[in-house]
Parts: sequence; structure tokens; C-alpha cells
Amino acid sequence: MTAGVIGIKGEAKKQMDDKVKKTLKALEKHGFKTAYAKDRKEACKKILEMSEGCASVGVGGTATVRSTGVVEALGERGLDVFDHWVVKNPVDQLAVRKSQMTADLFLTGSNAVTMTGELVNMEGVGNRTNGMTFGPKKVIVVAGANKIVPDIQAGLERIEKIAGPKRAAELKMRTPCAKSGECSDCNVEERICRITVIHNRRPLLTDVTVMIVGEELGL
Repeated sequence: MTAGVIGIKGEAKKQMDDKVKKTLKALEKHGFKTAYAKDRKEACKKILEMSEGCASVGVGGTATVRSTGVVEALGERGLDVFDHWVVKNPVDQLAVRKSQMTADLFLTGSNAVTMTGELVNMEGVGNRTNGMTFGPKKVIVVAGANKIVPDIQAGLERIEKIAGPKRAAELKMRTPCAKSGECSDCNVEERICRITVIHNRRPLLTDVTVMIVGEELGL
């Protein structure tokens, strides 16, 4: 890795670069393929290169991936793009979510990536975590450097204190965390933290690449 994390200088930059390197090495030890992109523009370019030979792509519920511009770029290349965020009808949305899980390529983010080599995710429906685990021929998980945490417990805490509450507020969900900014383990109907999936290792039958991007992306 020759480029550092954008916007960080001096000793803080060195510490973040070391953190990224350690994370990538741990992921590789756990069977994941890895990639590094200095910024979202380079991430887009690399994902396009990795999509060669794919005819269809599923896009999980991820602002990180969409911020790179790769979803539009793949559509312009003529790939069938299954993106439930652009579909309004609930019936059609469900069909799109199911199509994501059998696409040639599945693109998603991760709520947290640990320095010990795990992926930590929590969601409400399950199409994102399902797609990351089994079904698509190839999976690319894109995560900004801000998603790196020391270990699994820190990943779960990041979801409870940062990702979950912010996403609930963004969706205007009537949940306690959307107001308080922190999880209270509620039991309301609109709760979005219903499924927890931890990738301790790469799934046996799934080709998974984890790409760390050297800037802050997503929640």
C-alpha cells in the first residue's frame, strides 16, 4: 500500500496506515481476498476491473458503494443492476432483493471491519447479509477506513452507537435510537437491527474480496 488515508497527516496518518495494513493482513489470513483504494474514484475503477465477465450485479443497502459512482458505471456498461433503493413498489423491491442473491456480482458495505480479520454486520431484512454469505458468484465488500475497529465487540458497539442510530434517523424510523443516538435494544416494529452476522472467515463457497478505501465513507 503506497497511499495513505486521505485527510490525515503526520503521526495520525502513520497510525491509520498501520491499522489498514494490519486489517488487510488479518483478513487475508482468514481467507478473504483484499484490495486497497486510496479514494472513492480509485475504488470505482478497481471494482469495474473486478467486474469483468459479470453480466449482473446486486447492490445491497449501502451508501458506501453508491458514493463511489460504480453503480451507475456498471449500468452504463450494460450490466443488469439489481438495486432495491431505486424501486418504490414493495412487491418489486422484494423481487429485486431476491435477484441480488443470485447475481454474478454482489456489492455491499460492512458496518465494521475488524483488525483481527472479521466482518460485523447488522440489518433488518437480511438480503445484504445473505448476499455476503452465499449465492452470488463474487462478492466485493467496500469499507471506508472509518469502519475499521479493533475487534468483534468494538464492531458491535460501533453499530449500536454510530451506524444503527444514524441509519434509523436517516430513514426517519420511529425508534428510540433515532432520537437518542444510541441503541436501547428496543422492540418496536420499525427496529432495523434484527439480524447480526459475523464473518469469522470467508464462507467456503463464496469468493469474497474486502476493499478498504482510504477515506471516510458511509455511516
